Amino acid sequence: MEYLLVRLVFALPTLMSFRARNRLLLAIMRFVYRMSAEVRDRIGNNLAHAFPDRDDNWRRQLAYENLEYLARMMAEFLQYPRVDAHFFKQWFGFEKGPAAFADQLNQGGILILGHLGSWEWKGIAITHTCKAPLYVFAKRQSNPWANAYVARMRSSQNIKLIYTDESPRKAMKLIKEGALVAFIADQDAGPGATFYDFCNRPAATYHGPAMFARLTGAPLHFVWSHHDEHGRLILGHRPFDAPAQQKGRDGADWEREFTRAWVDLLEEKVYQYPADYYWLHNRWIARPGPDSIVVPKKN
Repeated sequence: MEYLLVRLVFALPTLMSFRARNRLLLAIMRFVYRMSAEVRDRIGNNLAHAFPDRDDNWRRQLAYENLEYLARMMAEFLQYPRVDAHFFKQWFGFEKGPAAFADQLNQGGILILGHLGSWEWKGIAITHTCKAPLYVFAKRQSNPWANAYVARMRSSQNIKLIYTDESPRKAMKLIKEGALVAFIADQDAGPGATFYDFCNRPAATYHGPAMFARLTGAPLHFVWSHHDEHGRLILGHRPFDAPAQQKGRDGADWEREFTRAWVDLLEEKVYQYPADYYWLHNRWIARPGPDSIVVPKKN
């Protein structure tokens, strides 16, 4: 029933042009923001911790700008089957050009993403420019119809999924065969995970990217995105250097250094493009306990 209700709600926006859909969803997001104290409080609390030196007016303005981003994310997801070459040229851009972007990613390897810019359209940018096949780790939806719908939308742009409940051997094999395997890595990992300072608070963080990097030695890529003043999604890429694997070094220590490095890089980009981060995210919902490992920033 919930799945059918969601499909009915999005039926009209799906039929609209991209610009019109974006305007409608922004109006809906503004209405939800006004009516829902939970949404206002979560965004406001996350911004207050991330930007303690800014005043309330500045953070309130950033929250309004962030509503545009949230609406845009929904509009972009519904656009999946309609992204053709013409639409791609109109709405996507690259900091260093598409050829340089593709040259790096065509090596295959491990791709680290975050909830900055459009994590859905990052995949489209990769499949439209790169030869290496793209697989993305995803959590299986509890509703099988919803799960099939999301998978079908992504597969319309040649984005394949690896579910987190599948054997890690599948991802290992794909990486060794030269595929790109992507992690949307800034998910809350729960109270039993290792915590890393991120935007002024400890955030429980998965070590999945670090584990696969340590075991495969594959090329590493960090990709971010943001929307420019014309509404285009701009993609940036940086090769990621793994820590040295000295003989006898503890694997857990290596994984913590690796994870600390990409968390710092994501934070740098979040502060560079703050309106384009998912501030409605429950990123910091888990809290460290007395026995938790908290990895501080490097001095």
